[in-house]
Amino acid sequence: MFSGELKAAAAKLEKEQAERAERERQRIAKEKLLAERQKQRQLQREEEARERRLQAAAAAAAEEERHQQDLEENRGVSLRVQLAAAPVDAQSIVARGIKRAADKLVLPPSVGSSLMAQDAPKNGAMLFEVAASNGGKTHAGVLEFTAPEGVVLLPEKVANCLWGLPSSSSSSSDGGGTALSSVVADSGSSYIRAGSPSAAAGPAGSSSRCSGHVWVRYKRLPKGTYVRFQPELRAFHEVVGQDPELLRHVLEECLHGYCTLSAGDWVQVPYEGVQYNLRVLEVQPGPAVSVIDTDMAADVGPSIETEGYLRAQEEQEAREAERQRQLKEETERAAAEALEAEAAVQAAAAQQQAEEAARRLQIQAEKAALVSPELPADSQEPHVTLLFRLPDGARLSRRFHLHQHVQEMYDFCDSKVRCKQLPGAYAGCLCWASCIFHQATPVLLSAVHQLKSFVSTSCCLAPYAAGCGRTVAWDVQVGAAIPTSGVLSR
Repeated sequence: MFSGELKAAAAKLEKEQAERAERERQRIAKEKLLAERQKQRQLQREEEARERRLQAAAAAAAEEERHQQDLEENRGVSLRVQLAAAPVDAQSIVARGIKRAADKLVLPPSVGSSLMAQDAPKNGAMLFEVAASNGGKTHAGVLEFTAPEGVVLLPEKVANCLWGLPSSSSSSSDGGGTALSSVVADSGSSYIRAGSPSAAAGPAGSSSRCSGHVWVRYKRLPKGTYVRFQPELRAFHEVVGQDPELLRHVLEECLHGYCTLSAGDWVQVPYEGVQYNLRVLEVQPGPAVSVIDTDMAADVGPSIETEGYLRAQEEQEAREAERQRQLKEETERAAAEALEAEAAVQAAAAQQQAEEAARRLQIQAEKAALVSPELPADSQEPHVTLLFRLPDGARLSRRFHLHQHVQEMYDFCDSKVRCKQLPGAYAGCLCWASCIFHQATPVLLSAVHQLKSFVSTSCCLAPYAAGCGRTVAWDVQVGAAIPTSGVLSR
């Protein structure tokens, strides 16, 4: 009993030691796993920091490259700041009678101080590139440096170019010094109904107008030599574009209110109390130009409304052409299927005719084997000479013994007569005696001799049953010189 207790205690001790060893192993494994995770997080943080440093270095290099490029292009002047956008008070600017104020910014004093420190006025009028976070970009001049620090006040034209046209817009433009050297107007055909100005295409919707931040960058622009406009609505061509001189005058008055033009800009052309929206499709000599003190050639292309109608008409014509093509293909396919079906029917009919012809040939051979040999012409045996008149006008003559059955006469006809009826489809009869001899009737030809009183009677063919078809007639000569007539009906 004492030894049993020792064994139990020893077993308990071994179990406790094993449990402690297992807990220690799990603790070590957990600590190792946590250490590995911590190391991975540390490596990830270091990698992210390295990537941020690389991105910052790349951004700094790009900024330095841009700065050097600006210095080269702008003759030693470089400025690029991010400012909060806000709308300018257009009424006060109109009241002050400032020229070319339709696209002039109001910037903070710090921007003006930086430009003055770089002697920016040496390049002439100070012009800027304005870029929004939605990808919209345009150019503008500067009105004054009185905006709050960190804020830029945007006129309506700049807001339209950055964030798209509003549902309704109005602007004012005053005189200036830009002249149009030539104007070419595309009057645009009166294809569609003219409408009122609408929220047309732009980088973003009007809900985000003058919100968020924009980048303002000093830019020295070349003087423009050419511009091409596209009206939003067809009504501009109908009202203004019909008269080239009127169009020239209206566009000159419009451009007198601006400092710059950029490809993709929207400008508003006032005429008789209506504002017409025109998009700048192209400017030369670059993507953005200055319109201050320069002569420019201009032309006006078809309106967006007209192009939309023409595009819809072309799409409709393309759909109609596709429908006609599909209809033609279906018609040709149906005709081909009909020809194939007709050819199949003709082939089946030809095959059937060939089978029927082969069957008739086989029957003729079989029937010819059943007919007894013809009696000689000088035979003294009692016999009857039958003369068959065939459908094609031919005639056959055959001598039969008077003791031969009528069936042999049918067998002879089946082996010789060239007609479509098969055996069993006709019956022989004597027309004037109204007597029919069926093939299955066991009648001897000697019975025909009893009809010799019907001398020189005519013979014909009559249907034996409904739908039997064509008939075959023959003449019957009884004895040596007494002719008798009969009928074979098919």
